[in-house]
Amino acid sequence: MPPRFCPTCGAPRQFLAQKFCTSCGATLPEPLSAVPSKVATGPFGIPLIALAAGAIVVLLVAGVLLLPQIMAVAGGTAAGGGGGGGGITPLPSQPGTSQPGVTAIPTTGVVATIVATPVPTSPPTTIPTTTKTPTPIPTPTTTVPTPTPRPTSVITLAVTQVPPQPPSDSYTSSTPGAPYIDPTALEARIHELTNAQRQQNGLPTLSYDPFLADIARGHSWDMVSRNFFEHENPDGQTARERGDEAGYPCIRIIGLYTYSGLSENLYQGHRASSYYTNAEGEVISYDWKTAEDIAQVTVNGWMESPGHRENILAQHLSYEGIGIAFGPDDKVYATQNFC
Repeated sequence: MPPRFCPTCGAPRQFLAQKFCTSCGATLPEPLSAVPSKVATGPFGIPLIALAAGAIVVLLVAGVLLLPQIMAVAGGTAAGGGGGGGGITPLPSQPGTSQPGVTAIPTTGVVATIVATPVPTSPPTTIPTTTKTPTPIPTPTTTVPTPTPRPTSVITLAVTQVPPQPPSDSYTSSTPGAPYIDPTALEARIHELTNAQRQQNGLPTLSYDPFLADIARGHSWDMVSRNFFEHENPDGQTARERGDEAGYPCIRIIGLYTYSGLSENLYQGHRASSYYTNAEGEVISYDWKTAEDIAQVTVNGWMESPGHRENILAQHLSYEGIGIAFGPDDKVYATQNFC
């Protein structure tokens, strides 16, 4: 490093290449990097580095020129041309012999073995594959309302009593030419038409109760036997009391309300829709109704009567029984009991 201060006045040097002091004007020493370094030289002032480089070049050229002769001698062949006395005498082919002034070069060549150094390979980099798990879409839950349990009838008597039923022969008319009507099929059809009316008015259908049908059928046969047409029989019993006597009080608990006793609809009609007479007034023929005709007339008549319609469309009712009986005068009696 050059002096940082002027040796004359001691003023600080401003920059490395500064030659004069800015304070006193004295000459400042040269920086070390500015002084040329002495290069080693050989004879005639030629640098040693240049001499070494020239020697290397001469050796390389000589090696190139002498290489064919060396290879020819090593291979046992003459490298010179023919003609005069010049050239190199080939070496004898016999092993172990030599000629004066000629040095035998061993024929064993130097084999340079190049060993391939394996290039270290980096292990393959595995890029982890990230599989995005789809977020499950929540399934909307539909809440199904729990249906209100249907009311059940309560039978309080240990032994029930079925009222007298119509005899089988009562269903066959004594009038010549009158068709047979199956009472069971007629009862089932009236039940179907009743439920159809409830469905049309948005109400649940009624279940068919065979025991309730026995009670209704007994009242229809009682009207035929004792020739009356009323809800109250000659003994003064209403539908509620007839149900109690049979062991079917029909007690229903719906919510905060309690219902008891049977409800009832009645119908009376005729097997025929019309008849014809002669001059003497005697009936000579009939237009007989079918079971479908009787069922339609019965239910339509109830729906046209306010009281009967109210029973059919009552929301608190759950059970129904239909009872059919035929009179000897071809009258049809239908009793419809509800619970």
